[in-house]
Amino acid sequence: MSGFGIRALKKKSQDEIETTKSQYYKYIVCGENISGVLTFMNLYRKYPGEVKFITKNPYFKDEVLKEYQTTLPSIRSQKAADALVALNPRLEVFKNKSESVFYKDTKFQSFEGRAKPHEMLELEKYFINTSYEMNFLGLFQNEEYENLDILLKENQLHKIISEIEVTTPTDLVEKSNFAIKTGEFESIKCEKLFYCESPRKFMSLISNKDMLTDIVSEFATAIENTPAIVVQSKSSVKLYDQAGTVIIPQSMTHDWGSFVVEFEAFQEDTQTQEFKSLMFLEGEQMQEEELAKKIRHMKRVVERVFPELSQNEISSNIRYDHEYSLVGINDGQYEALKKENVRFLGHASSLPEGLSGDLSYLGRSIYAILSEQF
Repeated sequence: MSGFGIRALKKKSQDEIETTKSQYYKYIVCGENISGVLTFMNLYRKYPGEVKFITKNPYFKDEVLKEYQTTLPSIRSQKAADALVALNPRLEVFKNKSESVFYKDTKFQSFEGRAKPHEMLELEKYFINTSYEMNFLGLFQNEEYENLDILLKENQLHKIISEIEVTTPTDLVEKSNFAIKTGEFESIKCEKLFYCESPRKFMSLISNKDMLTDIVSEFATAIENTPAIVVQSKSSVKLYDQAGTVIIPQSMTHDWGSFVVEFEAFQEDTQTQEFKSLMFLEGEQMQEEELAKKIRHMKRVVERVFPELSQNEISSNIRYDHEYSLVGINDGQYEALKKENVRFLGHASSLPEGLSGDLSYLGRSIYAILSEQF
């Protein structure tokens, strides 16, 4: 009897802990990335005090800036540019003067010319079209960007999510459709969940998948991710005449894919030119040593094309992103997904079918967030 009493006492104690650590917010945003920040800001404008932003690590203005600086321009058509500006004229999207080119036979070749490019991965072909620049700060209103750290510190919860449970509301005021478990008997409940990372990752966290609707399950399980490395560099000499995209084969003898290199315009006042080099990777998360080898190979190949790099002062910023590209998005489910209590608003956002082939990566995410009826 005494043993039973101790077990019962422990269970009661655990129930009390769970109750004291239960929290409710009408809206929860999950996603340690720019998409998560933009989604949070759009909700916060309308529902201050009713929305929280969950990240595994602290994610503030410095992290937003680093991610944006290591993201290649994702707007690659006039149709996409017009669609974004129609939603937010402050974005001031404009087309770069230099068309995308590929490197072959020691010179840059036009994709519109007679020379045939090297074998390219499907994901790389998106960057064949001329890039467009966007005023990133136009996504923020008034003094939001200056005060971003204050807003995020007040509303960001640093949690490691162990599982997400689909729940049935029993309270008319606190309509809980999801319970986010973070260990230590902690449960953060919400009416609507905005998930800004891979929908497949969301599925892996759901503890009772049978409670999800078929439309959410079908959409999320179809998503596949491809990791990538992006190296953002600043050169102290001019390397390329104008802002634009250069696609360089990783190997002259093997079909290994490409390095997609995006140049910004040379800055006369600082005598510097910034550029970003993108390389898609295959397989699961790579060890640090393997990533270092890939980065060294990228550096060697880019230096062969731009030999001035080896002789000038250069600074670099490196980012590895396990979810840089998310494919398998079924835009035919756009209207049905809008009715769900979970919304996917990252790179895997669904879009109206008229824009399906025109927006990918961050551009796709921005359009979905701007058009969301929060």
